[in-house]
Amino acid sequence: MGISWLSTNARQRRSSEMRAFLRSRRARVTPADVGMPAGEGRRTPGLRREEVAVLAGVGVSWYTWLEQGRDINVSADVLDAIARVLRLEPAEREHLYLLAGLNPPQAAPSESRVPDAVRRLLEGWLPRPAYVIDRHWNVLAVNRAAEIVFQCNEYDHNCLVSFFTNAR
Repeated sequence: MGISWLSTNARQRRSSEMRAFLRSRRARVTPADVGMPAGEGRRTPGLRREEVAVLAGVGVSWYTWLEQGRDINVSADVLDAIARVLRLEPAEREHLYLLAGLNPPQAAPSESRVPDAVRRLLEGWLPRPAYVIDRHWNVLAVNRAAEIVFQCNEYDHNCLVSFFTNAR
């Protein structure tokens, strides 16, 4: 977070807000939402810190420190990865950036919007599997054959993450 110019009270308030925000968002994402088995005897609602760290590609200790609101430096790439894992809405992602002391990036033109003509093309390729991904391997659209063959859907979000973390 690296916000040394803030007063001690402001830093403590921001740390408290970061802790509460990340915990609440982590609690609402279940293991099943990210393709993991639910497991037995989970005391934590939603994902565990370790699971968020692994899915976001950051160290467990580092994510724990972030969630605890410690004064650490965090990059926009890491915040984006955490926002993706926690399935944050655009306003929540912006709030995460602000809590971390970073300026939220300007909203780029939406790549995730697939034109109706492309969706019709995907359906026209049935029974062959077809999907649309963006430059970051995020799944934007799939046809029914791709859902069956690749065991994925538009809610899997990212092909690479799903490939390595999804039990299917």
